[in-house]
Amino acid sequence: MDLQTKNTLEALMRGLFLHCPRCGKGVTFQGLFNMLPTCSVCGLQYEKQSGESIGGMYINLGLVEVLSVTGYFLTQILFSPPFILQITFWVTFNLVFVVLFYRHARSLWAAISYLAQDR
Repeated sequence: MDLQTKNTLEALMRGLFLHCPRCGKGVTFQGLFNMLPTCSVCGLQYEKQSGESIGGMYINLGLVEVLSVTGYFLTQILFSPPFILQITFWVTFNLVFVVLFYRHARSLWAAISYLAQDR
């Protein structure tokens, strides 16, 4: 694996685990839903323009839909549970996953944004 690929994967993993994609020491969130504007260690600005958080929303919703549709069909094929049970489970899964993965998706988007800019 070349150095650029390693650095890219490292920045993405840092973002996924709620750390600054540049230094890895600072955190991206304070509390459950409050994203910090900059890294307290290296000063990296996480969102350059207002509205950049929409990328994190795309990641979050895209992932939950892929997981839900795949999960629905797999459980239907393997176990054939009643339809109402399937729908109840997957709607609940969607709601819980979107809330719990929100911080990770936004932080991952901040890492993608960092990688897309000139470093």
